[in-house]
Amino acid sequence: MMKKIKRSGIFYILPALIVVAVVMLYPLIYTLVIGFFKNTIFMKAPEFCGIGQYLKLFKDKVFIGSIGNTLVWTFGSVFFQFTLGFAMALMLHQDFVKGKTVIRIFLMIPWVLPSIIGSAVWKWMYNADYGLINFVLKSIGLIDANRTWLSSTQTAMAAIIVVNVWKMFPYVMLMIEAALQGVSKDLKEAAVIDGANQIGIFRNVTWPAIAPQCYSVLLLMIVWTLNAFTFVYNLTEGGPAHSTEVMAMYIYKKAFTDYDFGFASAASTILFLISMVISFVYIRLTNEKEGA
Repeated sequence: MMKKIKRSGIFYILPALIVVAVVMLYPLIYTLVIGFFKNTIFMKAPEFCGIGQYLKLFKDKVFIGSIGNTLVWTFGSVFFQFTLGFAMALMLHQDFVKGKTVIRIFLMIPWVLPSIIGSAVWKWMYNADYGLINFVLKSIGLIDANRTWLSSTQTAMAAIIVVNVWKMFPYVMLMIEAALQGVSKDLKEAAVIDGANQIGIFRNVTWPAIAPQCYSVLLLMIVWTLNAFTFVYNLTEGGPAHSTEVMAMYIYKKAFTDYDFGFASAASTILFLISMVISFVYIRLTNEKEGA
């Protein structure tokens, strides 16, 4: 038995498994468990309350609103991140485009720039009194008066989605462009010989080759955005009137402003389950498409 275990190579990956268990599994399990306890900084010891925390959560209008905000924030961001990144990758893959290296460097700046710096720049640009965005829009006649982009419930969510798209579309572009580099030129030439136009080549040759990479990128972006709140925190802190308070922001406030760790853990569990459900549905749908 021991010889079989040694031959399997389990001992080579055992240190990595231990690290993963300590760094990832223990915090996850602890969070799931503590969600069933009242646990604040003012309590001497956690008190078991069963599903009481969850019942309280779903009576909280701010939490219910944060679920809707999270879905708008996630799917709005991912849709435009992927669309813009995909379009830029296709453009850079064309032979007639010159200066590709310079364009790539310029487009990658948002991704490599620290989020805190990007937040500061965009907060200045959105400023109602001296922001660049109001100045430009007024100059070309699209608006008559300065807008409070981050202080209005009508524009705040769209404003932070724009910043998130600006930050992450270069990653999508980079991944898809890498996938495009691996598309067989021989297959493209064969398609041209068979009389296929550019749309036919893309549909029958390019897309089947890059589809798995696109699916992986989409899933990563969905999961990352579900849990991201850096720009929300730096630009609006969930306001105005909780209109941009996503679930991650809500959890942060409960844990590190109200110091209600049990309540925050229960909310974290809900966010974890939503992430798992979306990921599971997405993987099933993509597997069905690949099977078809």
